[in-house]
Amino acid sequence: LAMTLIPILSYELLASHHNDASKPRRFEVVHRTLARISNWIGLLPPRYERALGSVLHHSKRLAIVAALLIIAGIIAFRFVGTGFLPIMDEGAFVVDYFTPGGTALTETDREVKIVEGILRDEPEVTGTSRRTGAEMGLFATEQNTGDIVVRLKPRSQRSRTIFDVIDDVRTKATTALPRLRIEFVMILSDVINDLAGAAKPVEIKLFGDNLVALESYAKALEPKLEPIVGLVDLYNGVPDPGPETLMRVKEAETARIGLTPQDVSDQVSGALLGVPAGQVRYEDRSVAVRVRAPDSIRFNPERLGQLPIPVPGRGESAPLGALVELRDTVSRSQFERENQRELVAITAGVEGRALGKVMTDVKNVLAQNKPPAGVTVELGGQYASQQDSFKSMLIVLALAALSVVTVMVIQFKSFVEPLIILAAAPVSFVGAIVLLLITGTQLNVSSLMGLILLVGLIVKNGIILIDFTYHRMEHGGLALEPALREAAQTRLRPILMTTLCTLFGLLPLALGLGAGAEMQRPLALAVIGGLALSTPITLFIVPTMLLAVRGKDFALDRRSA
Repeated sequence: LAMTLIPILSYELLASHHNDASKPRRFEVVHRTLARISNWIGLLPPRYERALGSVLHHSKRLAIVAALLIIAGIIAFRFVGTGFLPIMDEGAFVVDYFTPGGTALTETDREVKIVEGILRDEPEVTGTSRRTGAEMGLFATEQNTGDIVVRLKPRSQRSRTIFDVIDDVRTKATTALPRLRIEFVMILSDVINDLAGAAKPVEIKLFGDNLVALESYAKALEPKLEPIVGLVDLYNGVPDPGPETLMRVKEAETARIGLTPQDVSDQVSGALLGVPAGQVRYEDRSVAVRVRAPDSIRFNPERLGQLPIPVPGRGESAPLGALVELRDTVSRSQFERENQRELVAITAGVEGRALGKVMTDVKNVLAQNKPPAGVTVELGGQYASQQDSFKSMLIVLALAALSVVTVMVIQFKSFVEPLIILAAAPVSFVGAIVLLLITGTQLNVSSLMGLILLVGLIVKNGIILIDFTYHRMEHGGLALEPALREAAQTRLRPILMTTLCTLFGLLPLALGLGAGAEMQRPLALAVIGGLALSTPITLFIVPTMLLAVRGKDFALDRRSA
């Protein structure tokens, strides 16, 4: 379009507009205002040429300035928080809840209704939907787990953010139901984390062969992790024990009536879980039938001993209580493994603080509390995903720089100019880091994408300036220094126009305007900060470094010779 359609439209529209003076001009005030701005911009090129001439022979001073900027960027980077995904007010969140293992469905329902009442009392909540002990996703949940989806009013109609509402609900719910474990997560984060296999921002994985040692170490870490600022919904990974009824078969009694322990076990399993009993036709489909004992026996441990066990060949039955010994006990309700290794996972959320800073404190706690022999520790969750993403994007950044250098080498037929232009990139990144620090924005996947975009945007201004310089050297027979000064006057306007267009085009995203803009706000801020600093660097440092390397009397015929 830039090489075909735009020149044609410019010839047809702009030329006729300037040549036809008889046509009435509309919006005269706008035209006069734009003319004043254009005249003001027209004063900049000669001033820039004089300023460039005053610094062209002070390459050492400019190198010191660039080094100071890089040092400032390194210092700023230490204070910029790092995260995985941009933090945004989605207008809805999910409450995952867990009652103690073995809790009856009716008790779970009673406790969750209290949480629903707390949510209804929040003025920002417009509605909730809840699932308890139902099929969620591709698996069936237990009767003591579930989730609540909470919808809020639009951001313009509420005075509190979603994070304020979550803090209020968390405090009230934990006070009213101390044994109910609840976790809060954003809708988008919940979906992405589930797809990525990292359900929690913070996940400390403990591996070992001794499950008792793993659980003891996890319980010892819990009070050390709780004081960490920004760590919320901490769970030590040790599930509450679930109630069980152990059945020990009395072999002498069963043998006396002609049964084996396996016969008794099969009979009890069939009574409690049911056995297939054929199918019945219902309208246009077949429905499987299972036969089992009445719920009054299945769900009543006191009546379980009255369950009749048929005696083969006698036409009579014996009560289960006479053949077995029933004993109530508790045991672990779940076992977790990863790559066939015993696992206890300590999980937590992050709120009000950058993930990277929280994980720094977590690492300090782990360093001060060494695991016992036979226990290994790995960090997972969003932090692991963040580290993998950062490594991948750094590789992409290196490939982007290599690709840009390749294109410029073809253009300039030399490595000197491309490397000088690309050397402005690290200095320009300082602007991106400083703007992220000023705005309190984290360095995450989105802002790293902005840094990758900067590689192409930064070299664009250098190419515009240096390419015209060599054009004047080739067609005007100028040496390097006068060609640079002429290029400074001629190419300043297009450099400023393209830069300002990019900056103002990203401004709505940087301000967070529009639906979903918060997701790309870090990218826009990184590009704006980097491009704002790269423009003066390209205009002053790049020509000065080129002159210092090539020499002021450098000419194209001398290079070709």
